[in-house]
Amino acid sequence: MPHEGGETVLLERQGPVTIITLNRPERRNALTVQMCRELYDVTREVAASEARVVILRGAGNDFCVGADIAGSGGESGSSPPTLEDLGSIHHAATLLHKMPQVTIAAIDGGCAGAGFGWASACDFRFATPEARFSTAFLNVGVSGDMGLEWFLMRIVGPARAREMLFFPQKLDGRQALEMDLVTRLFDRGDLHAQVLALADQLCTSESFALRMMKANCLSAEELAIGEFIDIETARQIHCTNRPDMGARMAEAYRKSKGS
Repeated sequence: MPHEGGETVLLERQGPVTIITLNRPERRNALTVQMCRELYDVTREVAASEARVVILRGAGNDFCVGADIAGSGGESGSSPPTLEDLGSIHHAATLLHKMPQVTIAAIDGGCAGAGFGWASACDFRFATPEARFSTAFLNVGVSGDMGLEWFLMRIVGPARAREMLFFPQKLDGRQALEMDLVTRLFDRGDLHAQVLALADQLCTSESFALRMMKANCLSAEELAIGEFIDIETARQIHCTNRPDMGARMAEAYRKSKGS
């Protein structure tokens, strides 16, 4: 199937599933400013599409080991970055988190620094036992980007997040599973097929309901319970008041009875 996107970020559409691949395997998918720009452009495009599920993965044996620290982010001759340069393209993490599609990070090998931020932005993180997670920022004398601190506080809790950020160590896939950083492990040879199968399973759900559930999850992160329930109820009414809802409920009841 032909790929879209750019040189360092590939885009592949398989029906309602879109696959985004970080594509610098010779550098373990270490990110450059070019990759950040391309991922931002791709995620904006996908967020506006009719895709139901988005898979983010790395080419080769790694997800993304963070910034390419050889030279200036791997791009020789470039000037030091500014907020004006990077402020918008770093919001690829925001788009991965807030886009209406369900997002899945398929993680093998190294997943560190900014790459860890992109993975943490996704709704699901599925990995292999060989995955290696590290915040890594303090190891190279920087404070962090791609929203990793924000995501870790919510995924593993403030105390664990601070431990990971201030004392960066490598966690393997099984350790990540134990602390709910990832929710499923697959053998390295099966990872991408299994993740695609789960994406296909999600796509059997009704598209509008899938998007409303994603919206509910986002609202639940930010709203007090009273305000959230008002919005949750409005979305539920919007779902149930559609003309085809009676037939959908009848079909769901029939399947539940095994008839």
